[in-house]
Amino acid sequence: MRQQAQTQLTMERPQEFSVAEAAGTGLKTILFHVHDDDSVMDRLQLVLTIARACSAHVNCLHVTPITAYTIVDSFGGTFVNQDIIEAFEEQAEKLRQKIEAHLALEDVSWNYEEFTGELIPHLIQSAAFADLVITGREPREREFGGPAVTLCGDLLSQIRTPLLVTGSEPSSFDPFGTALVAWNGSYEAANAIRSSVPLLQMASRVEVVDFKENKERRFPSTELLEYLSRHGIKADLDTRSEPLAGIEEGLVDYAKRCSASYIVMGAYGHSRAGEFLFGGVTRALLKECPIPIVLAH
Repeated sequence: MRQQAQTQLTMERPQEFSVAEAAGTGLKTILFHVHDDDSVMDRLQLVLTIARACSAHVNCLHVTPITAYTIVDSFGGTFVNQDIIEAFEEQAEKLRQKIEAHLALEDVSWNYEEFTGELIPHLIQSAAFADLVITGREPREREFGGPAVTLCGDLLSQIRTPLLVTGSEPSSFDPFGTALVAWNGSYEAANAIRSSVPLLQMASRVEVVDFKENKERRFPSTELLEYLSRHGIKADLDTRSEPLAGIEEGLVDYAKRCSASYIVMGAYGHSRAGEFLFGGVTRALLKECPIPIVLAH
């Protein structure tokens, strides 16, 4: 049986990070991708929790794809069905009223935008001036024409804003709770951590887990700890051998044991095509992860 190698390092931060300090973090604009499914109100509550913690503005974005209005006949012809248009418009209006009625009761700054067109280009454009993008993991056949893992993959490969994907199981989100950072010494992991500093500054505890893989490393763990400490973030580093069950299962298990509120990790250390063909940690966790994950490429 493989022995579990373990090394722990700690980098202290000067003092407790207060709620007042959270309002001064760099997280000031949240892009909330509104999609009508059973979990939409749970996602909204997560968005509002973060927005209240750091006094951020919430930009709600709902996109109805132009393809949803069209029908292709048996001869390859395409035409627009008026009944479908009316049904989608009615559904979108009901969703907007529900979201806005909830937002009106909250003490946060917000706006609601609706578009008809291609989903990915609208999300990319709106993400350009956002500090965090939040979306769910429900299938989006009506809206996107594919599963959520494909949508998230397209976003991660084209935006430079961190993407928070909600958990596959209902859970409360505590921005002042424990954050788990998945570290492997890669550019992707470094980018995810750097772009997540405003979130990590609010965490009461930051756990860094490093599952040693037989791969080239760009950055040593000591550089990570030094970087976080300069931002006033206390970090505990736990170095372990690679789990027999795989990195993705090891991360989820570790997150549960330390009661992590979310996981921060780099996305697509391999090419997306390679992950699709051979599997990978990013793809596995986008398909299923019980707690929220914050990703960047």
